[in-house]
Amino acid sequence: MGGGRNTMIDIASGTAGGIAQVVAGHPLDTIKVRLQTQQPGPDGKMPFAGMADCAKKTFSKEGVSGLYKGAASPLLGAMAHNAGVFFSYGQAKALTGANEVGADLYKYWLAGAIAAIPITIVETPVDLLKIKLQAQVGEGEYEGVFDAARKLSKAHGVGGLYQGVGATLLRNVPCFGLYFFGSEFGFRLVNTPGEPASPQQVFLGGLVGGACAGGMFWGLLYPLETIKTRMQSDHIVKEKRLYKSVLDCASKTYAEGGVQAFFKGYIPSLTRAVPVNAAIFCAVFQVKDAMYKKWA
Repeated sequence: MGGGRNTMIDIASGTAGGIAQVVAGHPLDTIKVRLQTQQPGPDGKMPFAGMADCAKKTFSKEGVSGLYKGAASPLLGAMAHNAGVFFSYGQAKALTGANEVGADLYKYWLAGAIAAIPITIVETPVDLLKIKLQAQVGEGEYEGVFDAARKLSKAHGVGGLYQGVGATLLRNVPCFGLYFFGSEFGFRLVNTPGEPASPQQVFLGGLVGGACAGGMFWGLLYPLETIKTRMQSDHIVKEKRLYKSVLDCASKTYAEGGVQAFFKGYIPSLTRAVPVNAAIFCAVFQVKDAMYKKWA
């Protein structure tokens, strides 16, 4: 199959993965936000006792639509992001030989690590804007994504949108390597390379592969995510920053709370990552399988 068709398949399957990501993950985000922002009622009690209680009450009062409030913007972003991720990964697979039938698993790690470089270029400003907005409490400096982008670029140039790019790359290279290594490892647990797979096997392979991918990305190197987030939420003016470098951030984080300080938010992140990435790769593998069969 020609390179042009492979590229189309990578982009189409990545786009489908983005849709699956929001379908599976947005309700969890809605619940997380409602739990984080809830205030005590007149009786002094919180509206929600926990995740399950929040999900139950939201669904009973607002139906399914209540769990998907505000999903339009994340949907467009996830579709574009995943299309870019799987396009970059497809190009990297061609470089490493991971697109050959039965390729060694280390080639998938290498392809993911290479793909992390262009992914980081696009992802850094997007993550930075999100973190700047999320870090605001009450009335903040920025009114929204576009306002934040305008103010940061006006005050600090394009470079202002790349605060923490080094920490992002430090996380992304090994983690995207693990991500795509995990997806292939999981897929091979239920499928044999080179042998025809039934639709059921492709579906199961996507679920297992995605669960492994999400678990490895978020589960094995989470301290790198903590460092990245702290550096991106630091002061935009270099001279006023708390953290002078990645090592300085790691040192101060450890001094603040020991090893545990690197794992704040670990359980919620991992709990979300496994099912969401299972959904992503289930969609990706099924779209790829259908398109390959159509053009075979």
